Amino acid sequence: MNEIEIIDKLRTAIIEGISEEAINFVKMALEMNIDPEHILNEAIIKGAEDVGKKYENDEYFLGDMLLAADAINDSMEIIRLELKEGQYETIGKVLIGTPEGDLHDIGKSLIVALLKGRGVDVIDLGVDIPPKEFLEAAKKEHPDVIGLSGLLTVSISKMIETVMLLKDEGIKAKIIVGGGILSEESCKQIGADDWTKDGWEGVKKIIKLLEGRKNAI
Repeated sequence: MNEIEIIDKLRTAIIEGISEEAINFVKMALEMNIDPEHILNEAIIKGAEDVGKKYENDEYFLGDMLLAADAINDSMEIIRLELKEGQYETIGKVLIGTPEGDLHDIGKSLIVALLKGRGVDVIDLGVDIPPKEFLEAAKKEHPDVIGLSGLLTVSISKMIETVMLLKDEGIKAKIIVGGGILSEESCKQIGADDWTKDGWEGVKKIIKLLEGRKNAI
């Protein structure tokens, strides 16, 4: 196979959510001395974009998205090791986590993978994260956007507490909240800049927030 065929097959493996094939094609591409940045841009990022389009067109559902997310994550783990420091410029940094008292991870993990696939530097704190831990991470990482993801009613009160603490401490990052329990009204109550009930919509909104901050600089 030549370079074009390898890149095409890797992109297809990502779109179809076949992690084993994606890993194999990434390794083959590197063995052929294809530039890691080219692999990232032409296969992984474009593959992630195609996955999103399929979801928007109702061709893909949650299960398809999760498989694709796994393929993206597995590919990114290999590529990150090959990219030289400063070689690849991310479009921004996102800090994300599930608030204290909520252990749900699926929606957040999906967003994390798709953001990485779009070239975003993502710091995933995990689940059951207290407000002070969000604050400490925000001070350390200086993210452009902070995402809070939750599926339980208790998550709203913890989101409010977390956002209040972040703002009181002077954190300037844009804040987005996500989860099936949320609405525009609860977003205002929490004090966030935006909200989403849907993983792919969340990715698009985060990208928009990142681009807005970049253009404001």
